[in-house]
Amino acid sequence: MKHGPFNQAHNFVMNSPVFIDNNTTMDNFMKELLQATIIGAEFDSSDRDPPPRCHPGTRLAIIQRCLEFVVGDSGDRKLHWVVGRAGVGKSAIMQSVAEKPPDGVVCASVFLSVNGRQEGTKIFVTIAYQLAVKCELYRQFIQNEISRDPSLLRKSLSVHFQRFIVEPFIHRHLFDLSNRFLIIVDGLDECDNPFTQQELLKLISDFCVTYPTSPIAWTVASRPEPHITSFFEKSEVQQVYTKEEIEIDSDDACQDVQRFLRDELKKIQFAYPSLKHKQEWPLVLEFTKIAAAAGGLFAYSSTVVRYVGDPHYRDPAARLRCVIEDNMLRRDHPMAQLDALYARILSNIPDDVMINTRKLLLIHKTWRSRTFRLQCNVVGLNEDAAYGAVRHLYAVARIPEPDKADEEPLEYLHKSFEDFL
Repeated sequence: MKHGPFNQAHNFVMNSPVFIDNNTTMDNFMKELLQATIIGAEFDSSDRDPPPRCHPGTRLAIIQRCLEFVVGDSGDRKLHWVVGRAGVGKSAIMQSVAEKPPDGVVCASVFLSVNGRQEGTKIFVTIAYQLAVKCELYRQFIQNEISRDPSLLRKSLSVHFQRFIVEPFIHRHLFDLSNRFLIIVDGLDECDNPFTQQELLKLISDFCVTYPTSPIAWTVASRPEPHITSFFEKSEVQQVYTKEEIEIDSDDACQDVQRFLRDELKKIQFAYPSLKHKQEWPLVLEFTKIAAAAGGLFAYSSTVVRYVGDPHYRDPAARLRCVIEDNMLRRDHPMAQLDALYARILSNIPDDVMINTRKLLLIHKTWRSRTFRLQCNVVGLNEDAAYGAVRHLYAVARIPEPDKADEEPLEYLHKSFEDFL
């Protein structure tokens, strides 16, 4: 051996030698750390595929402001609150930022969801894992911390914040001001406990107050739930955050929704021979009615597109007329429009099938993270009956293919449908 501890050594005996492969140790550590995270909460996780994304050419100004917050001169304001009603596209905007953060910025993100990704106590472990993947210095630090205290992964949220954020970034000075980090928490209101939501906000805001020159910028996206809104109204918090409110009926939002509707309906037209030859579909008046009903609500427009283009029906013109001619377009507010659209979708289910559909919707409320096959078994439905029961839900739910039913759950495409139910 030319190099290493045994260089030129001779005339010695090793009894039962044990050699430690540092690479294997690191691999095992990272696997252990991964198991303690919120599985599937990463921006590029297969559990979220396909993730919500902004339609090309839309939400450009908001995305740009989110990026400028990270690299711009925001002074002591290191916390960015992106807030908006259900269905305005917050997660799609956060997805865009997480996919393409500013050059030189290390980004870690947690996308919470009621679809089984809502364990608030694991948020900082999830962030720590992602940072460890991207930063060797941070990975070595975290490995040493957990080796010293193997129970660390089971500690409280506040302990995780202290050991995974404050210690490495502040007390140990692992990174200087030339390093930039962005931590995104999307869907805070979908975290499993309102008290955990408030604790997380307090930890982050206190950190921003105490360490205004830290290299970390935080972005939190949520609905304007009362307990979250009241937290941000506190005087001591107002000095460290900026607010990006995504309004439903702003001019930009309405224009973006119209662009989305126009492009997606055009795709549907070209996909069907019965429509492809038409010079204009939908008609200007039809499009105007749909766009007016949607306002700036992407959840409504995307549900309309899925409903009209549902391949199980193959009659988009009739489906579009169904939406336009129904009373659902007479409501005053986009959220009311969305509820009416959901009601219309459910009303299309035949009465004899609705019995089974209701069973699956009810079991999903308490067993949402279980596989679709298990949910069906619990309510006593065979494969044919189960898929017949959800056949009408493709506009509002992600339904596993039969060969994936043992692995994947049924998932609502948007939390607003669960709210409606």
